[in-house]
Parts: sequence; C-alpha cells; structure tokens
Amino acid sequence: MPHMQEVAIVDEAEEYVKKLLTQRLTDDHQYHNLSHTLAVRTASRKLGEMANLSSTQLEILELAALFHDTGHVETYNGHEDVSHRLAREFLEKHNYSEEKMQEVLDCVDVTFMANRPTNVLQKIIRDADLINLGSDGYLVHLQGLRHEWEVFLGQRFSDADWYKMNYKFLKGQTFFTDYAEEMYGPKLTNNINNLKKLAKTAKKKSGDGDVSGLQGSKSAQMMFKTALRNHLDLSTLADNKANIMLSVNALIITLVVPIAISQLNAYPWLLIPSALLLITCLVSMIFATLATRPIRMTGMTEQKAIEDGRSNLFFFGNFYKMPFETYKKGIRQILDEEEFLEDSIMRDLYFLGKSLGRKYTQLRICYTVFMLGVVITVLGFLGAYFSANPNLG
Repeated sequence: MPHMQEVAIVDEAEEYVKKLLTQRLTDDHQYHNLSHTLAVRTASRKLGEMANLSSTQLEILELAALFHDTGHVETYNGHEDVSHRLAREFLEKHNYSEEKMQEVLDCVDVTFMANRPTNVLQKIIRDADLINLGSDGYLVHLQGLRHEWEVFLGQRFSDADWYKMNYKFLKGQTFFTDYAEEMYGPKLTNNINNLKKLAKTAKKKSGDGDVSGLQGSKSAQMMFKTALRNHLDLSTLADNKANIMLSVNALIITLVVPIAISQLNAYPWLLIPSALLLITCLVSMIFATLATRPIRMTGMTEQKAIEDGRSNLFFFGNFYKMPFETYKKGIRQILDEEEFLEDSIMRDLYFLGKSLGRKYTQLRICYTVFMLGVVITVLGFLGAYFSANPNLG
C-alpha cells in the first residue's frame, strides 16, 4: 500500500491542478485541457503498474502527468517551461525531496516532443501523453487540436493538408514501452489508415487546386526528366571514356612494353622508361576499371524501408532477389503514396548523381595519371638515352 504521505501529495496536486486548469484555461483549449491531463495521469499509473513500478515511482509518474500541461494557463508555445516551473513551485512548497522532485521535473520535460526519454519513467509518461493517438476518439481529439492551432497559433489548414500532416506525424510515432504498444499499438495503426483515407478523400474533393510537388508542376516534371536523361547520358559518356583508356593502355602493355623489354639486353637504359610506362598503364587501367565497376547491390529491400519511403524499388539492384509478391506489394504502396513516388524519383536522381561523381573523379585520376605518366616516361627515356650516349650530348 502507498504511504499516506505519498497519497496526500498526489491528492493535493490533483486538487491544485484541477482548480488551476478549470479557472484559467479557456473554452478554446479543446485538446490540452483537464480531461486530457486526467487521462494521461490514469494511463501513466496503469502503464506503471503493468511495469511493476514501486509506489514511489508511481507517485512520481502521477505528479508529472498532472503538471505536464499546466503551462497552458500562461502560454501555448513553450508551455513546457511553464509547466516545469509550476511543478517545482508546488513541490517545493510541500517540502518534496529534491531527488524525487528532479525525477518529476525530468518527466514533465520529456513530454516535449524534441526530448528523448532515457529511463522507464520517462518512457511511460511519454507514452501516456500520446495515448490519444491510439484511442477510439482520436479524430475527435484531432479536431480539438486543430481548433487550438487556429486560435492560439493562427495556423489554418485545408482538410487535405491537415490530414496529410497528421498522417505523416502518426507514421513516425512509436510507443517506447511494450505495454503501451500492446494496449494502443493496434488502434494507432488503425488511426494511421483512417488518416490516409481521409487525406485522399479530402484531396479529391479539393480538386487540382491543392495539388503540389511534382504532380502539380509541369516545369518541375520537365526538369526532373531532363536531369535524369542528362545523368544517364553522362554515365554512358563516362563509361565510354573509361573503355577508351582501358583499350589504349591494354594496347600499350601488349605491344609497346614487350618490344621495349625485348631490347633490354641491347639497350639496358630502356629499363627505367619501360618500367615507368608499365606502371602508368597499370594505374590508369585500375582507375578506369573502378570507374566502370558496378556498385554493390543487395537485391533485397526490407519492408520497413519501403514503409518509411527510404528505398527506390524502381532500381533493379533493390529488388532482384525479392519474391514477386513482396515486390508487387511494395510497388503498390509506393504508387499509392504520391510523396513516396516523388521521393523515389528524387532518390534516383540523387544516387545517379553520386555514382556520376564517383565515376568522373576516378576518370580524372585515370587521365591525369596517364598524362603525367606518359610525360615522365618520355622525359625518362630521353634522360636515359642521353646518359647512355654521352657523345650525343
């Protein structure tokens, strides 16, 4: 059983927070309100009990949950700092131990989305603060949040943009504890799917006026097509240049070098120029080969990478080992998501550019080595010749 003092501090905090939020929050606080605060407090305790936390740890969680949004009574943006201050003032007034108070404040701070939880208490409070994402009433809560953003932040969105933005947000969310994932994960997935459908429906209703990105700009489409075509042409040109260097150097090695070596007994001074020429040809061929060497490919793409839009299934190197059904499912998912499709085009252009950069860097080295090597070989030949025939000097 919790210690009486622990129960008392939580009860007093609840009474204080209820009074504070009731008196000072406006009717426009339709999401960050007393109802949300109490729901987070209940979820925190429930998750804490499932994790077999001690009564002291549960007390810390409940206190943090009660205070985590109290800063809204003073400000909307940056309310976390105010919540931190109000929690500290209350706990100091009640002679709360400094060690436990710091844990409460750390839990309050971690409800700010930019902060990452580092221990079990922080993970639980973070999960509890996002239970609305995995609730049956999510869409109702979402409308409340939309109202707050319009009133307090002056941010207004079309239905298509609002649902799309929150779809992206939910797609990037995961629960930090297994208990929260078990309780709220399935509904979170369901809400993600609902937002996806709502975004599509809203976009169709809005007509072409809301079309953006590549789909909404013929100039952008033309630029991407031109850039992709240029990249492919440049890649072919680089391969041709590399093949020329391979052919020229192979010809020198198979014809010129053997002739020079065969004359070493009669003209030993040819050794150094022949060695220089051979080294030049070998190094040039190495870099020409590197420029045309295919990149390493796995032939497989994980489902998670497809879902996160981090893979381009239009490139054979990402799918040639995948079962057809898996590949088909991935392609349909990409085609179903306009943003994923645009990302695939951008990714294709980007990695073609990186491949071109590698090719042309190695080609430059190849041509530079060949040019300098030939010059040095000629100078070496002249130097060796005149050294061997001083009378000519």
